[in-house]
Amino acid sequence: MVGGAETLCRVLAENLARHGARVSVLTTCARDHFTWANELPEGRVMDGAVEVRRFPVGDRDPDRFLTHHTHIALGHNLPYSEQLAWMAHSVWSPRMLDVIHDPREYDWIVPIPYLFGTTFWATAARPDRTALIPCLHNEPHAHQTVVLDCMASAQGILANTGTERDLITSMLRTHRGGISGTNTVVVGVGYDDVEPPSVEEVSVFCARRGIDPGYLLYAGRREEGKGLPELFDLYRAYREATPQPRALALVGTGALETPTDLVPHVIDLGFVPDEDLALAFAGASVLLHPSKLESLGMVMLEAWLVGTPAIVNGASPVLVEHCREGGGLWWMSTAEFIEAVRMVTEDPAVRERLSRAGRDYVMTRFRWPEVRQRFVGALEAWS
Repeated sequence: MVGGAETLCRVLAENLARHGARVSVLTTCARDHFTWANELPEGRVMDGAVEVRRFPVGDRDPDRFLTHHTHIALGHNLPYSEQLAWMAHSVWSPRMLDVIHDPREYDWIVPIPYLFGTTFWATAARPDRTALIPCLHNEPHAHQTVVLDCMASAQGILANTGTERDLITSMLRTHRGGISGTNTVVVGVGYDDVEPPSVEEVSVFCARRGIDPGYLLYAGRREEGKGLPELFDLYRAYREATPQPRALALVGTGALETPTDLVPHVIDLGFVPDEDLALAFAGASVLLHPSKLESLGMVMLEAWLVGTPAIVNGASPVLVEHCREGGGLWWMSTAEFIEAVRMVTEDPAVRERLSRAGRDYVMTRFRWPEVRQRFVGALEAWS
């Protein structure tokens, strides 16, 4: 999976299962998050130690959903009935809800992320046994009353960062006269302390992919919402202002095309399998993270783990929170972007300092044993 929330779900489930928890993943038969068409077979399969149960997507009106979703994005205040219709015509599964309703099936329900009908209706089904991972962004959809009601009704909320926790707290503090009963604990994601790839391994990867080491890297979905159009504009300005600019490499999939004038300078690495991701990060001189809407920023933490610094959008409070203590810089203007890229790519001392700080930050804040303890400890406290 390319998406951050999907990846977070997967690695949490796998790690908990490897350490003795009985974990099932309840998901749909869909593969496309735009059409939600049922493509995969219904039923149970084992993926390593994790049981995966797929359920067919229920009846929905895609046009009605898109109308409501767009109106919210444009800042319209929808009546509560239309907000419910927005969730009713999002992705959901009545058969999945039948399983969630049955208290004999599962002790805890952990829906992720907040934006989809599967999360909303799962929380509504068993709010007293729901530990919600919202992956919340400060965007119009997050401020809808139905979303706030969903978060407020959950037994507890598992936030990814302190910044996300503070956002959740501030939103619920003013919701329906002030709600203080919801528990919010910062859990995040975990990483093992592994050695970064060797120079030889990185060289082999780059040769196989037809790219010279030291490139600038974007990793993630190719969508407007991830800030990629802005990154293309910034990269164009960087090339115009720099005598020997670095190539830009793209990891990930999506429909957004590279502008024609940049095609000769942008290398499409496409979907990179898990076993090669560390090599893709290690081969880059810097990771560029243009998204404003993040609750965690896993690709940046993965880059830091192998010693690659990051330059991020200063409009993202979560990414800036990481960078203040970790291995990154942030931009608020085109000039700052160009200067930051030059500093990291042209000054070995700056890059080395950021590289060391980033890896230390991940290994201090996001080790798996501590993450598991925070996760399990929260559920035990809420029981």
